[in-house]
Amino acid sequence: MGEPSLELTERAIARRKGARRRALPRLAASRPAWLGEFARDFGFTTAVVVVYFVLRGIAPERVDFAVRFGAKLMEAQKALGIWWEPAIQEWTIRGRVVMEFANFVYAYLHFPALIGVGVWLWFADRPGFRRVRNALFISMPIGLVCYYLFPAAPPRLLPLFGYDVAIRDTVFGPGTVVSYDQPWFFKNDWAAIPSFHYGWMQLVTMAMWAYSRSVWVRAGGLVMLVAMTWAILATGNHFILDAVAGGLVIWTAWVAAARWERRRWAREG
Repeated sequence: MGEPSLELTERAIARRKGARRRALPRLAASRPAWLGEFARDFGFTTAVVVVYFVLRGIAPERVDFAVRFGAKLMEAQKALGIWWEPAIQEWTIRGRVVMEFANFVYAYLHFPALIGVGVWLWFADRPGFRRVRNALFISMPIGLVCYYLFPAAPPRLLPLFGYDVAIRDTVFGPGTVVSYDQPWFFKNDWAAIPSFHYGWMQLVTMAMWAYSRSVWVRAGGLVMLVAMTWAILATGNHFILDAVAGGLVIWTAWVAAARWERRRWAREG
């Protein structure tokens, strides 16, 4: 058989190119219309969170101030009769499984909960999504100001500086299967008050109560909040006053985000 003519070959190539050009719009049409907006919203949110953690991680270390401030928080709780952290940890570490569960909750619960609520609200209630996202954003600079001006040692670090505190490090110390490794530029041992492990979990719970009427959903939010409160105390990573401060920051951010959303509605008519 002879070789195909140049004209036939060029026609075949042109047909294939035409088929590819026709296929591209079909592929674009098959992609869900919401996907681009979803990617933009969550991509932007992720970028803001990363910037926050970098800024938190590069805060100057003021170890002496942080240790003294942490000790003052402990003394304040003793004066208030709420120095419960040693008793909570003592009960928790009696059982290895219970201790590891506390470590797991501390390390892994708050971000999946935030992401889950964010995805749910993005599809179910877009204004609700914006309010939760904006509350999260508003809380970040407040937290950064506190971490830069008022670094504080968590309970687990006070024994290293000579304080007689019956609390040990269960998450970052030896003898745990839970790994909470972070990039060095994210890590800040003195970013303790306000506690956003507690605060952001409170934000999740508030969102579940505000935007769902399901008893089970609301109960789930409360269970997660109670679990995180227990975990931050049982692992020696926060004082009760850290959690109180985190809760106050989130309430402030929640109210501010609601006002922001109302002004947005007013502008849009």
